[in-house]
Amino acid sequence: MARKAIAIVIAMRSELAPLLRGVRPQRINGVELFELENVAVGVGGIGRAPARRAAEELVRWAQPEILIAAGIAGAVSPRLKVGDVGWVREVVDVRTGDRYGTRYGDWLVATADSVSGPADKRILMEQYGADVVDMESAAVALVAREHGIEFAAVKAVSDEAEFIMPPFSQFIEENGKLAIGRLAAHMAVRPQWWSTLVRLRANSRLAAVNLCTVVEHLIIQEHAGFAREEKVPLA
Repeated sequence: MARKAIAIVIAMRSELAPLLRGVRPQRINGVELFELENVAVGVGGIGRAPARRAAEELVRWAQPEILIAAGIAGAVSPRLKVGDVGWVREVVDVRTGDRYGTRYGDWLVATADSVSGPADKRILMEQYGADVVDMESAAVALVAREHGIEFAAVKAVSDEAEFIMPPFSQFIEENGKLAIGRLAAHMAVRPQWWSTLVRLRANSRLAAVNLCTVVEHLIIQEHAGFAREEKVPLA
Protein backbone atom coordinates (compact mmCIF):
# COMPACT_ATOMS: atom_id res chain seq x y z
CA MET A 1 0.00 0.00 0.00
CA ALA A 2 0.99 3.63 -0.33
CA ARG A 3 2.49 5.23 2.74
CA LYS A 4 -0.04 7.01 4.99
CA ALA A 5 0.86 9.90 7.26
CA ILE A 6 -1.75 8.85 9.82
CA ALA A 7 -2.45 5.37 11.19
CA ILE A 8 -5.34 4.71 13.58
CA VAL A 9 -5.71 1.73 15.91
CA ILE A 10 -9.18 0.66 17.09
CA ALA A 11 -10.30 -2.39 19.04
CA MET A 12 -13.52 -3.14 17.13
CA ARG A 13 -14.71 -2.31 13.64
CA SER A 14 -17.96 -0.98 15.12
CA GLU A 15 -16.06 1.92 16.70
CA LEU A 16 -15.54 3.47 13.25
CA ALA A 17 -18.32 1.59 11.43
CA PRO A 18 -19.77 4.61 9.56
CA LEU A 19 -16.30 5.46 8.22
CA LEU A 20 -15.28 1.91 7.27
CA ARG A 21 -18.56 0.87 5.68
CA GLY A 22 -17.97 -0.49 2.19
CA VAL A 23 -14.16 -0.62 2.57
CA ARG A 24 -12.71 -4.10 2.14
CA PRO A 25 -9.92 -4.86 4.63
CA GLN A 26 -6.79 -6.91 4.30
CA ARG A 27 -6.09 -9.36 7.12
CA ILE A 28 -2.48 -9.71 8.25
CA ASN A 29 -1.48 -11.65 11.39
CA GLY A 30 -5.01 -11.44 12.74
CA VAL A 31 -5.30 -7.67 12.20
CA GLU A 32 -7.89 -6.14 9.86
CA LEU A 33 -6.20 -3.32 7.94
CA PHE A 34 -8.26 -0.72 6.10
CA GLU A 35 -6.78 1.63 3.53
CA LEU A 36 -8.59 4.94 3.20
CA GLU A 37 -7.54 7.82 0.99
CA ASN A 38 -5.31 9.52 3.51
CA VAL A 39 -5.36 7.23 6.55
CA ALA A 40 -4.76 3.58 7.46
CA VAL A 41 -6.93 1.93 10.12
CA GLY A 42 -6.08 -1.25 12.00
CA VAL A 43 -8.63 -3.30 13.98
CA GLY A 44 -6.82 -5.43 16.53
CA GLY A 45 -9.28 -6.51 19.19
CA ILE A 46 -9.94 -5.71 22.84
CA GLY A 47 -7.04 -5.39 25.26
CA ARG A 48 -3.33 -4.65 25.37
CA ALA A 49 -1.88 -7.51 23.34
CA PRO A 50 -4.30 -7.14 20.39
CA ALA A 51 -3.80 -3.36 20.39
CA ARG A 52 -0.03 -3.77 20.33
CA ARG A 53 -0.25 -6.29 17.48
CA ALA A 54 -2.45 -3.94 15.46
CA ALA A 55 -0.14 -0.99 16.09
CA GLU A 56 2.93 -2.96 15.02
CA GLU A 57 1.24 -4.12 11.81
CA LEU A 58 0.13 -0.57 11.01
CA VAL A 59 3.65 0.75 11.50
CA ARG A 60 5.01 -1.85 9.06
CA TRP A 61 2.13 -1.52 6.62
CA ALA A 62 1.63 2.24 6.48
CA GLN A 63 4.91 3.73 7.81
CA PRO A 64 2.95 6.57 9.45
CA GLU A 65 4.19 9.83 10.86
CA ILE A 66 1.65 9.68 13.69
CA LEU A 67 -0.02 6.71 15.39
CA ILE A 68 -3.45 7.33 16.93
CA ALA A 69 -5.35 5.23 19.47
CA ALA A 70 -9.05 5.78 18.80
CA GLY A 71 -12.23 4.18 20.08
CA ILE A 72 -14.91 4.19 22.73
CA ALA A 73 -14.11 4.45 26.42
CA GLY A 74 -15.75 4.62 29.81
CA ALA A 75 -16.10 7.97 31.54
CA VAL A 76 -14.27 8.31 34.83
CA SER A 77 -15.04 11.98 35.32
CA PRO A 78 -18.70 12.59 36.27
CA ARG A 79 -18.79 15.67 34.02
CA LEU A 80 -18.52 13.55 30.86
CA LYS A 81 -21.65 12.28 29.13
CA VAL A 82 -22.41 9.57 26.60
CA GLY A 83 -21.35 10.68 23.14
CA ASP A 84 -18.71 13.17 24.32
CA VAL A 85 -15.52 13.00 22.26
CA GLY A 86 -12.13 14.30 23.32
CA TRP A 87 -8.51 14.37 22.26
CA VAL A 88 -6.14 13.06 24.91
CA ARG A 89 -3.28 14.98 26.47
CA GLU A 90 -1.81 12.01 28.37
CA VAL A 91 -2.19 8.25 28.76
CA VAL A 92 -1.23 6.49 31.99
CA ASP A 93 -0.71 2.73 32.13
CA VAL A 94 -2.29 1.61 35.39
CA ARG A 95 -0.36 -1.67 35.34
CA THR A 96 3.14 -0.14 35.00
CA GLY A 97 2.69 3.51 35.96
CA ASP A 98 4.19 4.61 32.64
CA ARG A 99 2.88 7.84 31.16
CA TYR A 100 2.68 8.92 27.52
CA GLY A 101 2.14 12.52 26.53
CA THR A 102 0.64 13.76 23.28
CA ARG A 103 0.96 16.92 21.21
CA TYR A 104 -2.50 18.19 22.08
CA GLY A 105 -5.66 17.31 23.96
CA ASP A 106 -7.56 17.79 27.21
CA TRP A 107 -8.36 14.33 28.57
CA LEU A 108 -6.26 11.92 30.57
CA VAL A 109 -6.83 8.25 29.72
CA ALA A 110 -6.12 5.48 32.21
CA THR A 111 -5.44 2.15 30.51
CA ALA A 112 -6.50 -0.71 32.78
CA ASP A 113 -7.00 -4.44 32.33
CA SER A 114 -10.59 -4.24 33.54
CA VAL A 115 -12.96 -1.81 35.22
CA SER A 116 -16.16 -3.22 36.66
CA GLY A 117 -18.02 -0.20 37.92
CA PRO A 118 -18.18 3.19 39.64
CA ALA A 119 -15.92 2.24 42.55
CA ASP A 120 -13.05 1.30 40.22
CA LYS A 121 -13.55 4.50 38.25
CA ARG A 122 -13.44 6.65 41.38
CA ILE A 123 -10.07 5.09 42.26
CA LEU A 124 -8.73 5.97 38.80
CA MET A 125 -9.89 9.55 39.17
CA GLU A 126 -8.41 9.89 42.66
CA GLN A 127 -5.06 8.24 41.84
CA TYR A 128 -4.44 9.55 38.32
CA GLY A 129 -6.88 12.37 37.66
CA ALA A 130 -8.28 10.26 34.81
CA ASP A 131 -11.11 11.49 32.62
CA VAL A 132 -11.77 8.17 30.82
CA VAL A 133 -10.63 4.56 31.01
CA ASP A 134 -9.86 2.09 28.23
CA MET A 135 -7.91 -1.14 27.68
CA GLU A 136 -5.70 -0.27 24.69
CA SER A 137 -4.24 3.24 24.52
CA ALA A 138 -1.10 2.59 26.57
CA ALA A 139 -0.14 -0.35 24.33
CA VAL A 140 -0.47 1.82 21.21
CA ALA A 141 1.48 4.62 22.86
CA LEU A 142 4.29 2.22 23.74
CA VAL A 143 4.60 1.07 20.12
CA ALA A 144 4.75 4.69 18.97
CA ARG A 145 7.49 5.41 21.51
CA GLU A 146 9.50 2.34 20.50
CA HIS A 147 9.41 3.36 16.83
CA GLY A 148 10.00 7.05 17.40
CA ILE A 149 6.58 7.96 15.97
CA GLU A 150 4.36 10.73 17.24
CA PHE A 151 1.39 9.51 19.29
CA ALA A 152 -2.13 10.85 19.78
CA ALA A 153 -5.41 9.47 21.12
CA VAL A 154 -9.07 10.35 20.67
CA LYS A 155 -11.86 8.73 22.65
CA ALA A 156 -15.66 8.78 22.67
CA VAL A 157 -17.67 8.07 25.83
CA SER A 158 -19.97 5.03 25.72
CA ASP A 159 -20.73 4.74 29.45
CA GLU A 160 -20.84 7.37 32.17
CA ALA A 161 -19.02 7.31 35.49
CA GLU A 162 -21.84 5.66 37.47
CA PHE A 163 -22.63 3.04 34.81
CA ILE A 164 -22.19 -0.56 35.98
CA MET A 165 -20.61 -2.55 33.16
CA PRO A 166 -21.75 -6.13 32.46
CA PRO A 167 -19.03 -8.77 33.06
CA PHE A 168 -17.57 -8.63 29.55
CA SER A 169 -13.93 -9.16 30.55
CA GLN A 170 -14.38 -12.88 31.25
CA PHE A 171 -15.60 -13.38 27.67
CA ILE A 172 -12.68 -11.70 25.89
CA GLU A 173 -10.66 -14.30 24.03
CA GLU A 174 -6.90 -14.27 23.59
CA ASN A 175 -7.25 -12.73 20.13
CA GLY A 176 -9.16 -9.79 21.58
CA LYS A 177 -12.57 -10.82 20.27
CA LEU A 178 -15.67 -11.22 22.37
CA ALA A 179 -16.89 -14.82 22.66
CA ILE A 180 -20.39 -13.84 21.55
CA GLY A 181 -21.90 -17.30 21.94
CA ARG A 182 -20.71 -17.77 25.52
CA LEU A 183 -21.64 -14.19 26.39
CA ALA A 184 -25.15 -14.60 24.98
CA ALA A 185 -25.68 -17.85 26.88
CA HIS A 186 -24.49 -16.20 30.10
CA MET A 187 -26.76 -13.18 29.68
CA ALA A 188 -29.80 -15.17 28.55
CA VAL A 189 -30.37 -16.50 32.07
CA ARG A 190 -29.58 -13.17 33.79
CA PRO A 191 -32.46 -10.83 32.91
CA GLN A 192 -31.12 -8.18 35.30
CA TRP A 193 -28.56 -7.32 32.60
CA TRP A 194 -30.93 -7.12 29.62
CA SER A 195 -31.87 -3.45 29.89
CA THR A 196 -28.22 -2.57 30.58
CA LEU A 197 -27.12 -4.30 27.38
CA VAL A 198 -29.76 -2.51 25.33
CA ARG A 199 -28.69 0.81 26.78
CA LEU A 200 -24.99 0.13 26.25
CA ARG A 201 -25.58 -0.84 22.63
CA ALA A 202 -27.39 2.43 21.93
CA ASN A 203 -24.73 4.41 23.79
CA SER A 204 -21.94 2.73 21.85
CA ARG A 205 -23.59 3.54 18.53
CA LEU A 206 -23.88 7.20 19.46
CA ALA A 207 -20.26 7.27 20.60
CA ALA A 208 -19.13 5.65 17.33
CA VAL A 209 -21.04 8.16 15.19
CA ASN A 210 -19.56 11.09 17.08
CA LEU A 211 -16.08 9.58 16.99
CA CYS A 212 -16.36 9.14 13.21
CA THR A 213 -17.23 12.82 12.82
CA VAL A 214 -13.99 13.80 14.57
CA VAL A 215 -11.91 11.27 12.60
CA GLU A 216 -13.42 12.42 9.31
CA HIS A 217 -12.42 15.97 10.22
CA LEU A 218 -8.91 14.70 10.89
CA ILE A 219 -8.81 13.04 7.45
CA ILE A 220 -9.95 16.23 5.74
CA GLN A 221 -7.29 18.23 7.56
CA GLU A 222 -4.62 15.68 6.65
CA HIS A 223 -5.65 15.89 3.00
CA ALA A 224 -4.94 19.61 3.19
CA GLY A 225 -1.53 19.00 4.71
CA PHE A 226 -2.70 20.53 7.98
CA ALA A 227 -1.70 17.66 10.25
CA ARG A 228 1.93 17.62 9.19
CA GLU A 229 2.46 21.36 8.99
CA GLU A 230 0.66 22.81 11.99
CA LYS A 231 1.32 22.07 15.65
CA VAL A 232 -2.29 22.66 16.70
CA PRO A 233 -5.24 20.36 17.47
CA LEU A 234 -6.72 18.39 14.60
CA ALA A 235 -10.29 18.72 15.85
